[in-house]
Amino acid sequence: MFESVAKVEERTKHRESVFAVVATTHFLLLLDLTTKHVVPLESHRPGYYGISWFPRSENLILTHSRAENITFADIASYALSEVGVVSCGHRVTHGFLSAPHQALCGSDGRIICTNTGRNAIAAFDFDRPDCIQEAKLSEARWDRFDQRASGDHLNSVFEKEGSLYVLAHGFESGSRLAKLTYPGLKLVENTPIGGISGLHNIWIDDEGRKISCYSEIGALIELESKEILWEAGSPVYTRGLAASSSFVLVGESERGARDSRRNSMSGLWMLDRRTWRTLDYFPLGPFGQVYEVRLLNEVDHAHHGHVFGGMDKLLQSDFYREIAEKKFEANRKVNENRNAWIGFENRFGAPVADERGGRGAGRGNLCLVTQPASAGKSEWELLFGYSFAKHADEAHVAVVSYRGRGADVDMHALLISPVEGRSAALQLWSQADGAWTLQSTLQPGEIPLIGEIRVRADSSKTEFFVDDNLIATVPIEQFPWQRGQFGIRWLGATIYPPRRVKAENR
Repeated sequence: MFESVAKVEERTKHRESVFAVVATTHFLLLLDLTTKHVVPLESHRPGYYGISWFPRSENLILTHSRAENITFADIASYALSEVGVVSCGHRVTHGFLSAPHQALCGSDGRIICTNTGRNAIAAFDFDRPDCIQEAKLSEARWDRFDQRASGDHLNSVFEKEGSLYVLAHGFESGSRLAKLTYPGLKLVENTPIGGISGLHNIWIDDEGRKISCYSEIGALIELESKEILWEAGSPVYTRGLAASSSFVLVGESERGARDSRRNSMSGLWMLDRRTWRTLDYFPLGPFGQVYEVRLLNEVDHAHHGHVFGGMDKLLQSDFYREIAEKKFEANRKVNENRNAWIGFENRFGAPVADERGGRGAGRGNLCLVTQPASAGKSEWELLFGYSFAKHADEAHVAVVSYRGRGADVDMHALLISPVEGRSAALQLWSQADGAWTLQSTLQPGEIPLIGEIRVRADSSKTEFFVDDNLIATVPIEQFPWQRGQFGIRWLGATIYPPRRVKAENR
């Protein structure tokens, strides 16, 4: 029988709030189990999965797959997936894991995580992530090979009394529960869970019961007896398990294709640990599928039994407040520096302002501004600074002769773009009928990644300078600036107001 919200509130109103932390596809969430208040803690390090911490530490240990655009459909995609990292507060390891799933801070001071794409368990010291002890349950080197699910899909680890328990999803081969020594990682048992596949999470309780999420049917199961302890009663996916002395939390996700996981609805079920009856349900919202659940300020028997030491700092975190502060700060900056860009009109994109009056165009934010006063003039000069972002894809800064009507069409562009991240090249492009055409390469790759561009145009030519060095002279026939408006088009870079602007309206 479902316990009413009113009864749960009455039962908990005199208790101090108990908090759980939840990892979803793109968010780390803090849930107050007493008030049901959900606070997003962060979302800037996507591919969240594993959550753990060391005793008395004030920092969470998190795993991040960082493989959003990888399909995990074959060996080629898995070979590109070894970019996963482990974070400890603001510190982050280099990318060395393939689709890491659950993580656990072990009793020997190392981090244990499922290096799922590599079909292995990895144990390592955060300060020395290159020194990895690895264990495997089978000979398969990858989780999938040639579009076949040939690996074990290891997803969960649990340490108890000198043993490490490892759960394998198993794909069509069926789930398995392995027992290894710890810290030695010697395989002791590798037991198939007959007739069952798709299990997540493993918890060995004090009575020795082996409890897991039977994800495929939206339930909780005891592995040795095959007894279904609890089921949701609707077509959901159960993954993520936490247990106090009196209740159990089970993560719930909507079923769906991989590309829908990011913003699907999710929630948590609260169960009575003694009877397995439902006590409550916590709707989290459209934060994506639940991957992990941990209790923070109460002993989590499905974790390692140590409460989190950084609650005060965590309770001060508020993702929404941080967003608001950043928005107000950006608004303040753009208003303070508005005069520096008088004469320019924004055609598309939403550049981000900084303290120096710069306007940045990050990934997916192509920007274009123009100077309408330049149209039809016999002479014009444009002067501005630029700086390319590090490791920006498809980055460029271009001086354009723009003839469009607000869309990214119909222009000529003198475009500089990075070459192997060391310097930039200058090319002349044209855009017509929705297609870009490279006209010529004017400078192959000796332009600095940070500098000041000056373009001086008259009725016969356009001269392109960087830091007062003439880079190219382009005839009016190749860059017909008088037919449009002078402008700046940029992506993966920031442009800055010039030290001086010499605009002669003739």
